[in-house]
Amino acid sequence: MTILHHGTTAARAIAIEQHGPDPSFREPGSTGLPTAEGLSAVIADGRSCGTGMPEIAARNKDMLFPDEGGPAIVEFEVPGWIMDRIYADPIAAALARGGEIRFEAESGLDELIAEWRHLRKRVILL
Repeated sequence: MTILHHGTTAARAIAIEQHGPDPSFREPGSTGLPTAEGLSAVIADGRSCGTGMPEIAARNKDMLFPDEGGPAIVEFEVPGWIMDRIYADPIAAALARGGEIRFEAESGLDELIAEWRHLRKRVILL
């Protein structure tokens, strides 16, 4: 199992914890922008990725959306066979080498959503 962290707001973290990633999620007020199409996280060992640490991402989201309960981290465990899907996709594997674990339709997202209710997960309020 690999433990991952996703930085966001408390309201979004609770929704993800309860229902899993939502690839159709769209930032409030961003009707002209594309949907999330997936979920990004980092391995929970203190490393960062190109977009920074999940704690920084959470605090940035909180500044943009102050009515969503404050910054938070969704921590979740991913089985090795799902992580293997990430490492088998050339683009996702390149992102992973840079620290970002990116779940999309071609690289583990469907499997993650299907297994979500069985995974250990928690919300960490910052």
